[in-house]
Amino acid sequence: MMQGRDRLEQESFLTLQAHYLFHAEYCNVRKGNEKGRVEKLVGTVRRRALVPLPDVQSMDELNELLHVWCETNAQEDLVPHRQETIAAVFEREKAVLHALPPKAFEACRMRSGNVSKMSTVTFETNAYSVPSQYVLQRIFVKAFVDEVHIVAQNDVIARHKRCNGRDQMILVLDHYLDVLVKKPRAIRDAQAMYATDIPEIVRQFQREMRTRHGAQGDRSFIRFLLLYREVGMSMIASVLTQAHALQILHFDGLHDLLLRQTGKTNSTPSLSNDKVPTDLHAYRVHKTDLTRYNALTSGGAE
Repeated sequence: MMQGRDRLEQESFLTLQAHYLFHAEYCNVRKGNEKGRVEKLVGTVRRRALVPLPDVQSMDELNELLHVWCETNAQEDLVPHRQETIAAVFEREKAVLHALPPKAFEACRMRSGNVSKMSTVTFETNAYSVPSQYVLQRIFVKAFVDEVHIVAQNDVIARHKRCNGRDQMILVLDHYLDVLVKKPRAIRDAQAMYATDIPEIVRQFQREMRTRHGAQGDRSFIRFLLLYREVGMSMIASVLTQAHALQILHFDGLHDLLLRQTGKTNSTPSLSNDKVPTDLHAYRVHKTDLTRYNALTSGGAE
């Protein structure tokens, strides 16, 4: 409803008001003069903070840039009709402001759904992966402006960057590792292996191990790949790069390289010179006299 200053507010906006404890007052339609200072400030911020267009890679980076600009602006600009900076006036106003809620409002769209047999959840034509143990379970999707969170049983089970395309598959290899352990040959055609965050060396090394050792190579590679959960993909890629150069194509060798790179190798303590035997041939392992155990069956010592 849009008659005069009256509005029919959406439930989500009413929830926002209740969370932050504010009341909304509306202007008349197409009456920009009723909020002149707001319109003017929008133009001012656009010209001073967003020209030239900031070169940022994420919303978080943009928000941080704008936060720094606002802090600097508040320290320098004066409040109209006063000889005080914005920061000085705001410092006094803090004493009469309500404290923010301990938890920020989740500005997102909520959708319910089920996990598919492919361990994915569809939102706006795009499929997002979840851990394989949630297949066919009921979930909720929280779609933020730049992220998609998937919730099951009150826990966030997956987080993805929100895809703005259509009919795309956004997959995380970690979500499928438990399945691949049981079906190692499936890694040869696993679509998650071709996700953009998987380094090319990982795919290349998997093909080399398969060529060299067949199905056993697949099993060994997946066994090593599981260590990604402990050390991260960058460390796995670094180890595989070194292993490729050395042509180490088995799990034990890969694991040893990983331990060396992470500094977790257990070094064998060395003996001091005075404890090193001078003649190892003098040492003999004496054969056990089995007749001594006859006492256990005869009821006592012989």
